[in-house]
Amino acid sequence: MLSGNDAFLFAGVVIAVLGLVFAMFSEKGTYRKIGFIGNGLIILVTIIIPFIVTTFFWNTP
Repeated sequence: MLSGNDAFLFAGVVIAVLGLVFAMFSEKGTYRKIGFIGNGLIILVTIIIPFIVTTFFWNTP
């Protein structure tokens, strides 16, 4: 990612989204909670926080 190649970041986000989908359809238990928390944190850090920062705090040219 530091070299400007975002393919690894994109692949990680796609895998995290698939993990959330699989966690939704899994049986109730510990692994479901771990899937939601872990994949949710990845989505939060890679998509939601950068979106909020660039939209509300970093909007000056």
